[in-house]
Amino acid sequence: MQVDAPRLEDRLAPDEPPYRSRGEAQVGRLLDRYGIPFFYEHPLVVCDRGRYRVWHPDFTLPDHNRLIVEYAGMMDVPDYAAGIWHKQQAYAANRIAAVFVYPDDLRGPDWPERLMARFSLPLHQIAHER
Repeated sequence: MQVDAPRLEDRLAPDEPPYRSRGEAQVGRLLDRYGIPFFYEHPLVVCDRGRYRVWHPDFTLPDHNRLIVEYAGMMDVPDYAAGIWHKQQAYAANRIAAVFVYPDDLRGPDWPERLMARFSLPLHQIAHER
């Protein structure tokens, strides 16, 4: 009896990164759909509270001046919300352009277009959002 070897497609890992949340997956798939290259959780050195630290932002867009895109999915949890506020302040202090995406940003039939419009803002406007 001959056993068929698995197809190559079945043996390869999916192209999609191992996203940590449904919201991150939505953002990543949107970037893919629009053909925007990104790094997922790519290391970034940030000066935070007087010390250099390595952070891993959700998305880094190398073709868009290394714009950082962070998904903030649990703003109803006080410690998490405080951490997001701290990230916003640290990115601004380091002059790193960042867009924060919230669950409400991923709702409604036109959410992809609205989100893509936010990514296209001039970089000096992005740091002042929300």
